[in-house]
Amino acid sequence: MAPIMAPNMALSILCLLPSLTFGLSTDDKVATSLDRRQVGAIEALGAIGTGLGIIDFIKSNFAPEAEPEGTIVTIKAGRSDPGDNPNDLNGTISAAFGYNSGNQFIGQSSGTFVDNGGVAKVVIDQRVSGQQATFVSLAAGNDGICISWIAVGFVDDTEGGAWTGDIGKECGQRWTFGKESAGTIPNGGGEYVPHCTWLDSDFTDGTMSASMKFRTRAYGADVRATLEGGRACQSTIFGRDEGPIGAQPAKRDVPERPQWLVDELVISSIPGQTAEELCSSETSWGEDFIGVDGKFCDMGIKQLIPLCSEQDVDGCIDIAEADKTLSRRSSVARRQLKIAHKTYKKVTRVSL
Repeated sequence: MAPIMAPNMALSILCLLPSLTFGLSTDDKVATSLDRRQVGAIEALGAIGTGLGIIDFIKSNFAPEAEPEGTIVTIKAGRSDPGDNPNDLNGTISAAFGYNSGNQFIGQSSGTFVDNGGVAKVVIDQRVSGQQATFVSLAAGNDGICISWIAVGFVDDTEGGAWTGDIGKECGQRWTFGKESAGTIPNGGGEYVPHCTWLDSDFTDGTMSASMKFRTRAYGADVRATLEGGRACQSTIFGRDEGPIGAQPAKRDVPERPQWLVDELVISSIPGQTAEELCSSETSWGEDFIGVDGKFCDMGIKQLIPLCSEQDVDGCIDIAEADKTLSRRSSVARRQLKIAHKTYKKVTRVSL
């Protein structure tokens, strides 16, 4: 199903991105269901329509958990009360699917059931656990589920992303009002209660879609560019099949670089010059780059990868500066391998 653009979307609330903070009550069970990476993803969540902003869950409520082996996807279901329509908002997620920045399939999770008003977490089983799921697809079962929000966290501790039911509502999907606060909008803005969006593989009661796929950072770090570029709905696509969606939402155009830029790697030690900032920008352009944050940005596809010297995880980058080469670590059959990644004609170090 093609994405549907929603006209007249009220987007001015996005200007408040740095100042909106949300907190959950200490007795909310969601507080025990997210880890630190997912808190970061939720903090980055942008606004669509009625007031979705940066969310800052109370970090003291989050218990540490063992390191996962792939992208973490957390799903929050809507809540129905006793006496409501028996079409409860809980339901089954058959699987979550991950795709890298080239929209190549990197793995999938097992299924899970999300309780009424509850939160469930799945981990995408990836051969290379450190590879980022630039796109995440969810498939629902035939019992229907109404999704309030989704959080995505990466193993390499880079910024993840998020999605809420407000996006489905604004983009032509079947929805209902939410009943639970996700937090408070600062400066007297009141409680933020997201809508929830329905997915159902047998399309009960007019549900339009069985699956969805979204760019993980489109409503997080890239939210301003998403909205200013008119891609609020294009960054999520919905499908009729109970399975992964192969298409790519709202491809971010990266201008082709001349060969002299492709052939050069820049390594900066200048304070404040981070690979994450460069990779996250819609308008940045230039050589591949290693910043003071210990990360590598492939500027051809705007992919951010940690250096193994900083984060020893599968998929990290090793530098052989003398040979002008980069390699990626990969674990295969319990053995750690180095796989050639890129070779350059020139490596330039910059400093003050």
